[in-house]
Amino acid sequence: MMTAAAYSYRDDPGVPAFDDSEAILIFDGVCVLCSSGVEWMIRRDPGGATRFITIQAPLARAIYGHYGLDADAFDTFLVLKDGQPYVKWRGWLAAAKTMPAPWKWLGFAGHVMPRPLGDAIYDLIQRNRFDWFGRRATCFVPTPAEQARILKT
Repeated sequence: MMTAAAYSYRDDPGVPAFDDSEAILIFDGVCVLCSSGVEWMIRRDPGGATRFITIQAPLARAIYGHYGLDADAFDTFLVLKDGQPYVKWRGWLAAAKTMPAPWKWLGFAGHVMPRPLGDAIYDLIQRNRFDWFGRRATCFVPTPAEQARILKT
């Protein structure tokens, strides 16, 4: 977890107000792996415990910047849960914990892996995601059914 007070972005004039009552996952909308992961989560969580926003959206860029991350470099997705940011391996675990069982259990079980090892695996995939999985010509466009899960900016 990054070091920041819970909900600190609420006091940042550079971050517009938004509904943070549910977990939010910021992802790269042109990354095939990232977009496919979001689509996978939406299909397996019909209750909608997590909402999503692409890093290409102004609100996501503001949140990302609030935590000192470079939105143009985008080296990790970010999960905001209960006002706390989670990135890299811990972000993946936080995202998994928002899912219904059995997927939620992976989020808890994953804590047995030391963070440095989990982050190293995350970084390896992140660095190679475009070579291994490709890049979209346009940003992720949700289907009408997915629209409710996408955070509006």
